[in-house]
Amino acid sequence: NDGDLNCDGVLNNFDIDAFIMALSDAAQYQATYPNCNIMNADINHDGLVNNFDIDPFVELLAGP
Repeated sequence: NDGDLNCDGVLNNFDIDAFIMALSDAAQYQATYPNCNIMNADINHDGLVNNFDIDPFVELLAGP
């Protein structure tokens, strides 16, 4: 699920730290969340987890 980086089934503020970790240290993210798909952080669906996913992630958190 887009943005659910701690894989608890809900997109909320508890995903922020995991999202930052996915962006800054992919290996640490995979070690910390071994059952999660790091591509949940690819919010803009360009096939990369990078700084271009930050604004779309914030928009997901803010809601419609």
